Amino acid sequence: MLSFLEIAKRSETGPMAIADELGMKIAGIVTGLAKKYDIAYDPEVRVNTDDDLADRVWQAGRDLILEIGLYSINSRRQILFSEREVDEGLAAVRPEFTAGEGLDTALVYRRDVEDNRPPVIFGGPFNADVHQDMFVRLNEAFAGEPLIDLLLLPGYLKELDGIMIRPNSGLSTRAAMFYGRWAREAISRAGRPGLPIVGHAVMALNEVSSANEEWGLRSCDPRAFALISELQVDDVTLTRLAHYQAIGAPIYTSATPLIGGYGGGPVGTAIIGVAGHIGSVMLGSHVMHLGPQHIKYKQQTNAMSLWLGSVVKQAAARNSKMINTTSVTTSGRPGSMQYIYEFSALVLSVVPSGSNLTGPRPAEPLGWNNVSPLMCRLFAEVGHAATKIDRKEANRIADTLHEKYKDKIELKDAPKGLPFEKMYDVNTLQPNDEHWALYEKGKSELKELGVPLE
Repeated sequence: MLSFLEIAKRSETGPMAIADELGMKIAGIVTGLAKKYDIAYDPEVRVNTDDDLADRVWQAGRDLILEIGLYSINSRRQILFSEREVDEGLAAVRPEFTAGEGLDTALVYRRDVEDNRPPVIFGGPFNADVHQDMFVRLNEAFAGEPLIDLLLLPGYLKELDGIMIRPNSGLSTRAAMFYGRWAREAISRAGRPGLPIVGHAVMALNEVSSANEEWGLRSCDPRAFALISELQVDDVTLTRLAHYQAIGAPIYTSATPLIGGYGGGPVGTAIIGVAGHIGSVMLGSHVMHLGPQHIKYKQQTNAMSLWLGSVVKQAAARNSKMINTTSVTTSGRPGSMQYIYEFSALVLSVVPSGSNLTGPRPAEPLGWNNVSPLMCRLFAEVGHAATKIDRKEANRIADTLHEKYKDKIELKDAPKGLPFEKMYDVNTLQPNDEHWALYEKGKSELKELGVPLE
């Protein structure tokens, strides 16, 4: 398996390329691969049930990463891999690992298609804009949800003491330190001091200052970074990766291929999605996260994204030992039924497809703290229930749910929702009556549709 040093060297010595020209090259390659492997999208399908199609998507994605590799934006060079190196990298993948400490240790594992084991739940604010006055309380409420296995991305601190934070400034370094300190305080207050925290402080290189075994993010906490669309890294990505590997933290890599981008429609984007997963493995990642994003809708629960999530997850689950997860970002916002419909549809498309779960969050949060721990509870419950049905049944229910919100998929048309403090009593950290009623209503409707919730 390639070392980080070798990756870093190739980012400085690989073939030169211009980003836009490489993007157009990718567009042409995926068009050819779709024809070669006879890959087509059926707009009536929400959850793929064709195993052979998933395998062809895998092969096409493998061909793409072998031809294109990854692109280093700052050095303008391609990081290329040989077929032998890719095969060795995939063979070396660890199908499980532990994160966190003590009684709160989480086992993070890969899942098969139609696996009856529950998905690992990465749940939390998911980098929503979280106000400093609510940071600890909000994360305490998330950490108090027992179905959450790992606290996910505790929130984006955009200001401190009323001052907007400028990236790469001393203030952003200070904010990153608070990010680690306050996240640790939150899990301790929730009575889960060993709960693993998936950290990504969104502070460029300043984020490394959140690491501290005593008061910040620990080496047992997975650290997150994102591949830049499509199949790109930058100096910040590689510097973070060097830091994560040096401290021995599990690495969580997200890839968000864009439907409507260089991949064109969902077929080409699925091929890029598989290539991104393999590229993440080559970088040494332990968890591969797919964000099935649509460039027009800017979210992940439209019809094309539902299919994309299912087929990419099945491709990876059937052909590798990768630990997979899928992010769930919606048009509707917490405090609305549409939010429940949307995250449930995507959960049903990916969990029977072999995925774990990351989320949920609105694609366009409005203001501070626009997330809900109670909705994350329902999200997790739907994920657990989805292990009891097959892909055919999941497709039926997901399609029914999609019909309920498809006409309000545009962000401007979607419900605005509510901030955390309008859905919870911030002193007791209990949902208020209206939010409880929404949870119960949503759960009842999902049961009526056939989701086997307890």
